[in-house]
Amino acid sequence: MHSLAIACVLLGSFVFSPRAAAQPAPLLEMVQEAIQNELSDDAQTHLFAWTERKYHGPKTQIERLVTTPQGILSRVVLINGKPLTPAQRSEEELRFRKMLDPAQMRRKLRDQQEDDERTRKMLSAIPDAFNFVYIDSFVGPNGHKFSRVKFTPRPGFSPPSRESMVFTGMQGELLLDESARRIAKIDGKLFKDVNFGWGILGKLYKGGRFFIEKSEVTPTHWETSKTILHFDGKVLLVKSLHIDENETDWDFQPVPPMSVEQAADFLAREQPPQNADLSEP
Repeated sequence: MHSLAIACVLLGSFVFSPRAAAQPAPLLEMVQEAIQNELSDDAQTHLFAWTERKYHGPKTQIERLVTTPQGILSRVVLINGKPLTPAQRSEEELRFRKMLDPAQMRRKLRDQQEDDERTRKMLSAIPDAFNFVYIDSFVGPNGHKFSRVKFTPRPGFSPPSRESMVFTGMQGELLLDESARRIAKIDGKLFKDVNFGWGILGKLYKGGRFFIEKSEVTPTHWETSKTILHFDGKVLLVKSLHIDENETDWDFQPVPPMSVEQAADFLAREQPPQNADLSEP
């Protein structure tokens, strides 16, 4: 889960087709069904290994990650497209060993579960938080029918949680995969300052953006494949807040249940990806 629990929806890179689809079924029902499918998917246990590229300004970092019943483990394998230097390997090994500490694993798992619960609250609020307007439809390269939909805050919406207060100042577009009944992409921007919660009172400033894409990795499971989060604001209305994340995830492979030790060995055996820039979709 990312810094903002708003990273709650969803994915897929698609090429527009010249074949336009017909006007979709009522949008609200479609959005409700897509969100329910997302919540049902999220309630299941999914164990995968995958590759992630993180952008930190001019610096890029590629990690291999694996999910275990005890939490997620990650190992950095490339920095700026190159294998780690001896000094970088030593630093990464120290970070990795600290991550294996049982107390730290429990804290990370607890944080993950709390973020997941916030995400579920936000997802559940979306149908009540926004009005939806159909833009157009197209057929994707996988043969699925997609509809682009504009969303704007619904007048009179009363946020059921502090997490969902951010919706009162957000508008943008989402992409519905009508064939899979999922939300494939959402691109939202803050058009005004909004308060937010998650246990901390503060404010997010106008201009913040989140962009999330999701991809079908199995016939019944989708994963986030692209995340862009950019928000500025204040925490406790005093301390400055700056969130700037840009991550791409791909090469999802199912794995069997592993202990933390087995997962560490699994990551240690994996070789750094070759031609990483070309292997990313």
